[in-house]
Amino acid sequence: MESDEQAGAFPDDLNPPNGQAVGLLPAASVQSSHRANTGGGVVRVYPDGLAFVDQLGAMRGYLSSFGLLALPLAIAMLIMGISNGWWLPLIMVVILLWLALLFIQVDWVGFRYEPVLLNRALGKVYVFKAMGLPWWQWGWKLWGNSRYEIDTYDWSCVRAEVVEFTIFTGQISRRESGLVFAITDVPGGRDVVQRFGVGPSFGYGDLESPVQRWEHIRRFMRYEGAAWTLMDSLYEDWGVAFWPSFWLLQPLFDDRAVAWRRKGILAWMAGVGMLFFLPFTAYMGLVRYLSYRLKREPVWGRDILASLGGPALTHEQLSALALTDAKGKPSKGSKHRRRRQKSHLMLERERCTPAG
Repeated sequence: MESDEQAGAFPDDLNPPNGQAVGLLPAASVQSSHRANTGGGVVRVYPDGLAFVDQLGAMRGYLSSFGLLALPLAIAMLIMGISNGWWLPLIMVVILLWLALLFIQVDWVGFRYEPVLLNRALGKVYVFKAMGLPWWQWGWKLWGNSRYEIDTYDWSCVRAEVVEFTIFTGQISRRESGLVFAITDVPGGRDVVQRFGVGPSFGYGDLESPVQRWEHIRRFMRYEGAAWTLMDSLYEDWGVAFWPSFWLLQPLFDDRAVAWRRKGILAWMAGVGMLFFLPFTAYMGLVRYLSYRLKREPVWGRDILASLGGPALTHEQLSALALTDAKGKPSKGSKHRRRRQKSHLMLERERCTPAG
């Protein structure tokens, strides 16, 4: 852990600069926000570890939904082309068939997500990276394990950046933000050797939540805060159980059913109308469920797991930990209550511009 004197010498820009960054946060020894919150990005909590899900974890099942639709069409066209001797179109059909199988393979083989694991006991940051299958197995191997590697970085070499970017959904674009770790070559250095996102992004130009996520991480790694608080919530994955996946977006039968049925006759009519789309919604939900069942949980080494202070905490243990943290804080009427600090240190604008 760096001292406050060392933190004062940390550079206020990095090389190379991040073209998407809107702010470089202070060093880990300096408070960045008065509020700390994981933002729903944590998938596992250990006594001495936090595992953040990656951004692409929410995309599971999307590619295979298209691949499974294209597969019977490609097979039918292949049979028709062979029987009629259409050799030129047959080449295009073979390519379509291979792409359909490749889309299915992406969602069936590999890992459910690629997390970032913070280990405060050792002062390390681990990045799980799925390496995929060898190129000669692309498009035909729809089962089994895939390759992976785990990159390890020192916590003392971490600088935090808030990034902002545009995503496109159909014909509509929106701004999203996220937290990025920039790994420097030496503690307190400015030369970046690696960058990676930590947790899913935040929508609609929310620049405060990435700072709060960093503040939670900063306090946790420096033993200044608990691993879990009453304000935190685990990453809410969907498509992990059969019936909730089958009744996806069906308000009369999903987890909103009880509250929805109490809204009156109009809500009932809308719910009945949604049953018309059941083949489509059930297909989307079950495709994601199938991907979840076929893919594996990320695999950490035994030495890494042994250093986290114990197995992942259950929901009951997390609730107890949060209550313990809440009871340990001074009440609002306490004479020793700390004054709420202003978030003037929330962001430090980068002084450099993207190379180009």
